[in-house]
Amino acid sequence: MSISKFTIFPAIHIRNGEVVRFTKGDIDHPIIFHTDPVACAQQWIDQGAIWLQVINLDAAFDEDATNNWSLIKKMADLDVNIQFGGGIRSMDDVHWAMKIGIKRVIIGTAAIEEPQLMVDAIVAYGSDSIILGIDADEAGEVKIHGWKAGGSVQATSLAIQMRHFGVTTAILTSIHLDGSMTGVDLDASIALSQVSGLNIIVGGGIGSLADVSDCYNNAGITGVIVGKALYTGNLELKKALRTSSKRDSFESNLNQWKQEQNTTWAKFSYELVENNLKKHIPVDSPPLRILDAGGGNGVDSLALARMNHQIDLVDTSQQMLDDANVTAALSGASGRIQTHALDILSLGKKFPEPDFDIVLCHNVIQFVDDLEPVLDMMLKILRPGGFLSLITANQYSFAYQAAFLESDLDKAYDSLDQTIQYSPTFKMEMQAFRANELSVMLKEKGCEIENHYGIRCMYNYWGTNEEKNDVEVNEKLRKLEFELSNREPYKHTARLFQLIARKQ
Repeated sequence: MSISKFTIFPAIHIRNGEVVRFTKGDIDHPIIFHTDPVACAQQWIDQGAIWLQVINLDAAFDEDATNNWSLIKKMADLDVNIQFGGGIRSMDDVHWAMKIGIKRVIIGTAAIEEPQLMVDAIVAYGSDSIILGIDADEAGEVKIHGWKAGGSVQATSLAIQMRHFGVTTAILTSIHLDGSMTGVDLDASIALSQVSGLNIIVGGGIGSLADVSDCYNNAGITGVIVGKALYTGNLELKKALRTSSKRDSFESNLNQWKQEQNTTWAKFSYELVENNLKKHIPVDSPPLRILDAGGGNGVDSLALARMNHQIDLVDTSQQMLDDANVTAALSGASGRIQTHALDILSLGKKFPEPDFDIVLCHNVIQFVDDLEPVLDMMLKILRPGGFLSLITANQYSFAYQAAFLESDLDKAYDSLDQTIQYSPTFKMEMQAFRANELSVMLKEKGCEIENHYGIRCMYNYWGTNEEKNDVEVNEKLRKLEFELSNREPYKHTARLFQLIARKQ
């Protein structure tokens, strides 16, 4: 079974019938996290895991290879895909694993000592089912027999050799980081993929959601192994899986998003936003450094780049960023827009200093699970005196949407206290906010609210699309919208709202 999407593998390492983890290769002092591996597996399945990585450490340490086999068979019977390794030394071991329902077998030590085994296993079961396990130290030397011995080979050389044998995927475990929860050696994984042509699953060092996000959108990186961070609670599996699935939703629905951007109402929204931003950027302003956080394909950024400002466009979707680069090139603004495939929570690693004059975060926060760390990160990289432009779905609009667009008064009533709505464009749930609540939160973080604008105060609720496309009617509606955008109380019921928050 091939894995077509970035995959998060909860790790279950079994030693003497218990789930254990090591720290930085110290195999003499295991930490026991669970006494029932099957129950542990079910725990991760219940939280949404589609794949698990199960390692039989007893076999990896050249002890009784059959130790823990009954437990492993019980896990293979669960409703989940198992990626299994540890002590796979012969075709009999491979056959046994496949027979009990294992989906992918990891071959590590034997790939060095008996490379023909890798060839035979791939011939028998295919390259999707047989993958290479590389456990390497900080210098890149491969360790074998449960990290107890050197393999006298570098990770790069082994990967290249195995690629010629038909291997397509490898797990690179950085032993010096394993269990440390201090972050992954992503550079080593990217370099290994580039040199060998293999898809790399990153192992060792994952300590937070930001570490998982760092691995997204890197060519050749197809997944991460997460162990200790899950067992200690540093990382919540549900949240990590949701983050990964959201990224997939953004990419798979890019074409629909672009079609929506070309509608009359969407184009008008961008015009309103640009008009609002210009009120806070002096006409004679020198070029400013602007970050567009979660900017997608960069429509908002492009308007500011045309004003000669320098844009750093950040998004988790490389496809979105590729589209932004094409659009920027066609408009002659490519020299003023740099794109970065990053999660917002990883911004501080890329931009450690508060160097930005403006941070845009438009139509992003409705899709995040935890708002506080996202706001903190954006304000951290914003210079004092700079401003944050925040646009998101307005909770107060729900009742109007239901009543006027769907003619459903019952739904309008039920939505009065509702904070969650479904996004048909990206096919996921989104959180709605109230401008007054966000304003209070931003003030508590040291910001002054310069303005609150409504985006589409009347547009969503009046008339049909045919009427709105009439040139004369559209001009009247535009005139009204520009006026209502900054008027009390109309801006409070707009479909979206925009806050301009100045950092003190």
